[in-house]
This record gives sequence, structure tokens and C-alpha cells, in this order.
Amino acid sequence: MVKLVPAIQWHMPGVDGAALDARLLPLLAAIDGGANLAAAVAQVGLSYRHGWGLLHAQAALLGAPLVDMQRGKGVSLTAAGKQLLQLTAGAEQRLLRKAAAIEIAPLPPAAAQPSRLVMHASHDLALIELRERIAPAFGLELNLEFKGSLEALASFAAGHADLAGFHIPLGAHPGALAPYQRWLKPRQHRLIGFIEREQGLMLPPGNPAKVRDLRDLAAKRLRVINRQRGSGTRLLFDQLLQESDIDGQSLRGYSDEEFTHLAVAATVAAGKADAGFGVKAAALQHGLDFKSLEWERYLLACRSEAADQAAVRLLRQAIASRPMLQVLQGLPGYAAANTGSLLGFARAFALGRAHAKKKA
Repeated sequence: MVKLVPAIQWHMPGVDGAALDARLLPLLAAIDGGANLAAAVAQVGLSYRHGWGLLHAQAALLGAPLVDMQRGKGVSLTAAGKQLLQLTAGAEQRLLRKAAAIEIAPLPPAAAQPSRLVMHASHDLALIELRERIAPAFGLELNLEFKGSLEALASFAAGHADLAGFHIPLGAHPGALAPYQRWLKPRQHRLIGFIEREQGLMLPPGNPAKVRDLRDLAAKRLRVINRQRGSGTRLLFDQLLQESDIDGQSLRGYSDEEFTHLAVAATVAAGKADAGFGVKAAALQHGLDFKSLEWERYLLACRSEAADQAAVRLLRQAIASRPMLQVLQGLPGYAAANTGSLLGFARAFALGRAHAKKKA
């Protein structure tokens, strides 16, 4: 039996009154719990741009700001934001005391069709489009939660997700693949090709500091904004620093972390950092300059016994579809490569680009 419990949904007065977005309260709760905006939107499964837009749209609907952002102090709830959370919690408690839960008998196993997948994955712009636009057109619900690559693989290995999304560098970097391979077993897991993408330095428009490579970050004492520990982008950045004989801890701002590529780009665009490391598409979306440093392959891991199940087949079809390829064509620094294909481990972890021509 499936148990259903009542929940509060707020509407504006009137028959046609607009409803508050269902994602607003979880986002406010994450902020109230101490998360910065980048971490809060990641917890809710939104991009930084969509999360910030959601807060603005709902504040306009209510006629009152819900969050307050101050330089150096992060983000916090306004009195209106706190009141909305508190009143909702009280209303839900009263509702649960007075309204009984109901139970629904599920369909017989033979009639149930798998159409939902839980994916824990490293943040990626194309993956957001896959979840929000492409997968639903194939009758697939993609329950996507963003984590660092290693955290996603660990969660997958522990049985908390059907798939894990992670990315590996395509250049020769000794030992760079080992952290990922420790979570994967060729007899138990299969790998699905997703995309290849370009990583590098995000810099203010016009590159005023004349940054040529990583060594300039240290030599010119520039402020950097970093990705969180355990993310594939952080691992790659640290690897490149080491190969350039740079002690990451010596960089200004090295310990300052954000949880998405868009959040890193937004930090540089706001003048709060002189450089960040991330994907080209996020940099250009914020009008930044970009210095390419590495291409990488983004892969999805699933369990061997699930590779031929209907839901995974739907996912592979969605990834290889024309609408998905059109999404990739619109993202600078992205390219389709073995998109939707099941790959052997040797092929998946092979160095070098899977296609000859780099995408502009």
C-alpha cells in the first residue's frame, strides 16, 4: 500500500489565485539551515540561475523580499521569509492532526512500468536540460540530486541511487583516474556515455589581469573561487595546480568554495573573485573570458543488471535524441561523444578526445 499524507500549498486569494512554487519552501528551509545560496539551490536540485530567479519571482508575487544577500555575510531570510516558513510549519502540524492519511493500493507488478530513475551526479548544465525538458518527453522522470563526482559514486555504490554521474579528464594526468575507479567494478557496473566538455579558467571580461595560465594566479596574487572538495572539477583543478608546481593553499581564496559551475561564474562576474575554474558554457553565460585548460568525459554509471531495464533504455534514448543533441550544440564547450552508448571500462577511461574536431 502507498500511504499519502496531506500537505499545505499556499495560493493567492481568488478563484484564479496564483500558487507559490512548490520548490520555494524547501529552498527557504535550506537557507535558514545555514546553507549559502549555491548550496541551497543544489540541495533543491536547481541551477544557481533558476534558484535565484525563483526567489525573485516569488518575492514579486508576494510583494515582499524573502532573502537578504549582503557582501561578506552571505544569504539569510528576511522577516517575511521566516514568517512564511514558521506559519507553514504550524499549519502543516495542525493539518496532520486533523486530516487522516489515505492509502492507495499499487498496480500489480506486471502492470507497473519503470519510468523513474534516481541519479546522483556532478553538476552539469546539459544534465539539467536532460532532467527538465528531454527526459519527460520520453515518459521518464529523472530524480536528480547534484553532488560532487566522488560523493555521487559513493552514494551509488551504497545503493542510494540508480545511477551516478561523474567526469574524468581526457589528458594524461598520472593517478587522476584512481579516485573514480575505486568505486566501480567492471563485473557489477556498466558505463553510459553522456557528453564531453571543456574546462578552464573563468576570468573577468577582457581579462584585465592578463592571465595566461595557472602560474599567473599565484604570481599575480589573484583571488580565486574554488569548487567544493570531492567534486570532479576540484580534483582536476588540484591536479593541474600540482603539475604546474603550485601549492593550492598559497592561492588567495583557495578555501572559498561554491557548489556549481554557475555559482563560480557568478562569483567572478560579481567581482568577488578574479578567477574561477569550471566549464566554458557557464563562463560565457555570465559574459566572462575563458582560458581552456582541459577537455573531459562525462559518464553515467549504472548496475549491470539494470542496463537493459526499460527505464535505463529510455534514458539512453533520451540522451541520444535529436533534442538532446540540439541542447549540446547550444552549449559552448560541449560536444556529443558516444552519447547514450554503453561503454566498456577500457573505452570509457581511455585518454584523448572521442571526436577529432573541438567544438568552438
